Amino acid sequence: MLRDPGTMVDVPSLSPAQAVWRGAVTALVVALPVAVFNQLLVSNGDIDGDSPVVLLFWLLIFFGAAAGGWAVLRLCPTAALAHAAGVGAIAYLVVQAIGVVTRTIRDEPLSWAAFPLLALMMATAAMLGGMFARRWNSAGTTDNGE
Repeated sequence: MLRDPGTMVDVPSLSPAQAVWRGAVTALVVALPVAVFNQLLVSNGDIDGDSPVVLLFWLLIFFGAAAGGWAVLRLCPTAALAHAAGVGAIAYLVVQAIGVVTRTIRDEPLSWAAFPLLALMMATAAMLGGMFARRWNSAGTTDNGE
């Protein structure tokens, strides 16, 4: 068990693979509802695709990826930043798979060129969350090893 320096609560120590799956769930809890809500509002014409509200939704989706990356390194401090980035990619693949299916059913065009770029952006956001968690973890340790 690890001790959270901010709250002094015991946090379970997991393997990197276990932490990745928990981090993916964390990212999806935030990103999936926001992405679905965004898609529904844009496709129904309630908001324009160029609206600033869409930018807010994207920021929330990236925040979800960062939260997932943060969760990975908080639950497994020995995990690499690549594990955190993987969480962002996993969350993106799940959300985008739902988006591709719904767009295909509605016979809407797909932008295949944007998929790799957005996956990299999600992975980067998750890696930044992991970097923040690593910094958080190191702030809880002192010079005498406590």
